[in-house]
Amino acid sequence: MITHRIIPASQLRAGPATIIVALGDRTIRSRAVMVIAEPHGIVRVAFDSGDILSLSSRSALGVIDPPAPPHRRAAGSRRARGS
Repeated sequence: MITHRIIPASQLRAGPATIIVALGDRTIRSRAVMVIAEPHGIVRVAFDSGDILSLSSRSALGVIDPPAPPHRRAAGSRRARGS
């Protein structure tokens, strides 16, 4: 199941989630590869797409978490198939 949520920029962390930022003329949909919280409420974000933004720590961002990997069964837990 895909999880999506809205967070303030101050809670953003680099990782595999897709971040969505709506700008006036376009929308960025990319992973955050570097997030730096600076003094006075500024958060600098470098995206996998090559975009770099300076955001207010209160800016709202959309986050889409990747689906969890499927569970694997242990080798000894295989069910015997009937004929």
